Amino acid sequence: MKNNYKNYIQLPGIYIFLLKQVWRQRRFNNKYLQPKLDLYRSNNDGSLTEKDLKKITDYYALGVSGILGTSFCILRGYKIKLAERKAISYLGGISGLLDDLFDNTSKETRGLKDFILTPQEMKPDNDQEGLLLSLYTQGLKESCRPEKIQEEALDVFKAQQESLKQKDKSITNSELEKITLDKGGSSFLYYRACLENSADQNEKELIYHLGGLMQLGNDIFDVYKDHQENIQTRASRTIDIKDLRSYFTSELKRCFLLAKACNYPSKNIEKFLKIISLGIARVYVCLDQFEVLQFKNNGQFDVASYRRKELICDMQKPKNQLKTIQYYFEILENS
Repeated sequence: MKNNYKNYIQLPGIYIFLLKQVWRQRRFNNKYLQPKLDLYRSNNDGSLTEKDLKKITDYYALGVSGILGTSFCILRGYKIKLAERKAISYLGGISGLLDDLFDNTSKETRGLKDFILTPQEMKPDNDQEGLLLSLYTQGLKESCRPEKIQEEALDVFKAQQESLKQKDKSITNSELEKITLDKGGSSFLYYRACLENSADQNEKELIYHLGGLMQLGNDIFDVYKDHQENIQTRASRTIDIKDLRSYFTSELKRCFLLAKACNYPSKNIEKFLKIISLGIARVYVCLDQFEVLQFKNNGQFDVASYRRKELICDMQKPKNQLKTIQYYFEILENS
């Protein structure tokens, strides 16, 4: 009961802390990222859209550095340095452009590996690749461990290559689970390598599995889009949301256990888990929405039977935000 009361008392402080981090990251983006993007904004060859640029500043750089990077720093116990923020913002900000490059079937696999390992030798084919190359090389220069980042980036590439198997309808659930874990886990380890201190084995396992959990959560929210693109995920092919919820919860509990095994002060681990739990709680709200759809469909969840509006979980709705808070407390109380 005492811990439950403490969770309620500390929630406003967690929200205020995160809002401050987002504000700081926006200020950083305006000062350091926007000038680099402005060089491409008005005179690009059409390969870059305004949506591409906004995804860098308002989504990837904002979330990866401002929230995820901050969480990593809380775990280790000291604030992010300017060089670290630059590295994780530049290298995290290009995540969307990297995905586009990986998805471009006209690019040879060898060429993509060369880009990761020897970017100084790459000649961009268009302004989209030019911006990607610029931010990637600058991120590596800001980092004190560029070789480690390149190693992790190569693992991200390998995971992306494996994810092509998700187009195959005969893929098994166990194969999907491994692909999901590798995609999310390799990305999170890539982001973590932007910080100065090296993660030990316990922390690597935590970050890897946390990345997989977050990827699974993204797949749940993206179930409509993935179905439209004929991409198989644990979420898009499920017929019973209770099974999907149970699997997600088991992976969440695994992350909590891995966090508590890390060699950091317990107060750092506790705050870290509270921050990530706010993001994780949103997934249960989406699962609730899907359970209602399953109930209306004679007890079977079938993505093909629903409209886009039914499968999109709007987290801006006040009722969904309230349910997120309720699930946040539930996660902490059951951990």
